Amino acid sequence: MIKNNADDYKTAYYREKKARKRAEQIMLEKTHEIYVKNLELQLANSQLIDQQQKFIETEKLAAIGILAAGVAHEINNPLAFIVSNLDTLKQYFKTFTNAIKALNDKDYSLLINHAISQLSKTNNQPYYDVEYIINDSQLIFDEVDEGLDRVKGIVSNLNSFSRTQAGDRSLANINSAIESALKILNNEIKNKCDVAINLGDLPLIHCNINEVSQVFINIIMNALQAFSLHGQIDITSHYQDKIITVSISDNGSGIPQKYIDRIFDPFYTSKPVGSGTGLGLSVSYGIIKGLSGTITVDSTIDKGTTFIIQIPIEPRNKNRPQSI
Repeated sequence: MIKNNADDYKTAYYREKKARKRAEQIMLEKTHEIYVKNLELQLANSQLIDQQQKFIETEKLAAIGILAAGVAHEINNPLAFIVSNLDTLKQYFKTFTNAIKALNDKDYSLLINHAISQLSKTNNQPYYDVEYIINDSQLIFDEVDEGLDRVKGIVSNLNSFSRTQAGDRSLANINSAIESALKILNNEIKNKCDVAINLGDLPLIHCNINEVSQVFINIIMNALQAFSLHGQIDITSHYQDKIITVSISDNGSGIPQKYIDRIFDPFYTSKPVGSGTGLGLSVSYGIIKGLSGTITVDSTIDKGTTFIIQIPIEPRNKNRPQSI
């Protein structure tokens, strides 16, 4: 009887041990399955975030391209007839000036100035002698020409931006992207800050120059919005150890440290509702990442913010990831 009980106990013990071992094996297998599923989920999530980023970049750049094309078209039409009419007016003025000079050679200048004086009194207008009118008119033509050249430059930049498709790349100079951004933002800049530029000699790189310009536009716009009064923006570029570095610093209000890690997140913004979409820096981050580059930021409250962009120079035959 005692022997049978011992046998039963031994049998139950080994049965329990076997069951426990089997349970441990099943738990190990399930843990491994969960681990694998977790890795797959992390990969899927990473791919989803990447696709979301690309979608944001594509939509944003497409919208800006359409807007730029529309603005350029609307400006270009009146600009064309203003330039044409100004050229005609210059010819009329040249004929008038030559006629006045011919009269002056015949000592008619006193008579002409007397006639102008009488007309000024009759019409209650300021009196200007002929020589002053001619000289000042030429200065006015020169200033108008300069203004029109600036408008044509802006239209040219907008047209160039709107024509290039996102992802199209060619050899370009990053300094050109900086200069293009400053031209487009000139009207905003001149009223809010001074800009100090120190651009070094940079090698050409394979990039979409308009996408890179958009990066600088976004960062400079952020700097402008950080000024409560007139501010200062410093922009530098240099090339060293096969890396192009661009630094954009401002002396604005700065970014709180608790927000630094989030400023590149899509749709994140610390601005009031209606003042920003939270896409600018997210788009910029994606564009630079597409060039195998990095964007870092350093900021101090009430002292300012510095964005540092670094883009490595890679062999042309090396396949580089597309930004979108």
